Amino acid sequence: MPVPKYPIPNLYFLFRKVWAALFLLAIPLFGKGPEPPLRIPLQNFGFQPISNEFLLNGSSMFTIHYVDDKHLLLTFVVHRLIPRLPDEPKDDLDRLVDGLLVELPSGKILARTSWHLHDHAQYLWNLGHGHFLLRVRDTLTTIAPLANLGKAEPFDQHPFLESPDRHLAALIPSPEGDLLIIESVKRKPPHSGIRASVVGPPVPSGQSEKNPVQIDFLRLNVTDDGGPIQGSFAGAVQSDNTGDVPVTTAGYLAIVDQGRPHWAFDFHSFAGKVHELSPFDSTCSPVPIFVSRSEFIAFGCRGGRTMQQIGGFNMRGEEMWEQGLFGDFVAPSLAFSPASGRFALSRILLRTSAVSDQPISVDEVSGQSVVVYQTGTGKQLLRADCSPAERAGQNFALSPNGETLAVIHADALEIYTLPPLTNKDQNDIKLAQSTAPAENDLPIRFSGQEPVTDVVHDSHPAAEPQAQPATAPVPAQATNTPTDTDSSATKAADPVVSAPATAAQPSTASPPEQRRQPPTLYTLPDDKPPSQKPQ
Repeated sequence: MPVPKYPIPNLYFLFRKVWAALFLLAIPLFGKGPEPPLRIPLQNFGFQPISNEFLLNGSSMFTIHYVDDKHLLLTFVVHRLIPRLPDEPKDDLDRLVDGLLVELPSGKILARTSWHLHDHAQYLWNLGHGHFLLRVRDTLTTIAPLANLGKAEPFDQHPFLESPDRHLAALIPSPEGDLLIIESVKRKPPHSGIRASVVGPPVPSGQSEKNPVQIDFLRLNVTDDGGPIQGSFAGAVQSDNTGDVPVTTAGYLAIVDQGRPHWAFDFHSFAGKVHELSPFDSTCSPVPIFVSRSEFIAFGCRGGRTMQQIGGFNMRGEEMWEQGLFGDFVAPSLAFSPASGRFALSRILLRTSAVSDQPISVDEVSGQSVVVYQTGTGKQLLRADCSPAERAGQNFALSPNGETLAVIHADALEIYTLPPLTNKDQNDIKLAQSTAPAENDLPIRFSGQEPVTDVVHDSHPAAEPQAQPATAPVPAQATNTPTDTDSSATKAADPVVSAPATAAQPSTASPPEQRRQPPTLYTLPDDKPPSQKPQ
């Protein structure tokens, strides 16, 4: 009878299995994931629930902004008795908004104030260096609560601009806060059927021919001392509708059509020089947006008209990276930290496709996602959720040093810590800053456009109007992307990139016979080609 033989185990494979098991056990010890956020309940500030109908229709109901790296400015609508005003327009939508200066990480309230507003549109903009722009109807004032904390009224308002003959349609500060874009239309009489304030709602169909949008540019000098902001008029143009304008204090971006789907970008200096930048393939007209003086991102389409592609570009003519944006979404909005070379992109994600400028219901929304990117590499540093979803944005903020992200989520203020800058990130930032176009004080002009005959009235000497330039041309393309909208509006406007943005295109530009060759792209940290869609 044969003796049964038992196979001798393969010691090599046994050794591998043992080490694999030990590695899996060690992951919780050495593979540290994202740190849990600092949570500060909103009930500590007297925050009151807000209807989702207002939030999803584009009403600006609460905001968070960094004053500096350790202080936040939190604002939200409160339900209190609203005082009556004499001769108040019938279409006013009065409300009270509280503003709080909050210390981090303690959550201590350092100062508090209340504002009486008259519509549901965006009312607050961050100008950087602790300064903020406050809008009440068509009057703009500035506040610097942290710099004035030791005074009797930290939220004391300084007059900035008053527009008695025009309605403000959109306000767009540059990422560094050195340039302010003011978009406005002429005031219409009450019997015309047009709302008293057009901040937010899109311009009705057919109105643009009768009442074009005027775009004024103000150069700003913002300091840290809390004093009044000094500004100067830099130029004015006209457009058919409102939209973002890819412009800095040095020049503007022009989109060059090289025969679809091939596009390219040119930077036109106000000194008259033209710099050819990187090409970009998109089946729709791309949407470029500056994230700093030396870098910009562009949204594009792949095989349709839906913006589902994003790329990062620098002023050396390189496309640094390119990624896909998956899923149906509306209301993309951005927050910037130029000093750290980072930006945050927020999107309201949908369960089904929807038209960007149409109202949406709670059942259609699957959430609001915020992703923080490193501009030089395209690396996604952090993903966080906001709730409730706010179509107007401003429910998230990126700190000036780019080290923390603040979001409103689940009835709490959450503060996330971001990874520190790597040596490569710091070198990328220094290189980008060294190649930024030189700033200038020349008039802001766009080639091939008609001069503007009127400017926004300014009653404050901080922004002294200069002589009107002989030619103040208008960007050739503009998008209907007002800051936000009113809950009573039939359409809700999406900020920033809901449609192709204003990108001045010279009338003399024609598609070249041979399109621009793409440069060598950077390699993403995970060694994937930049054009490959992320998993």
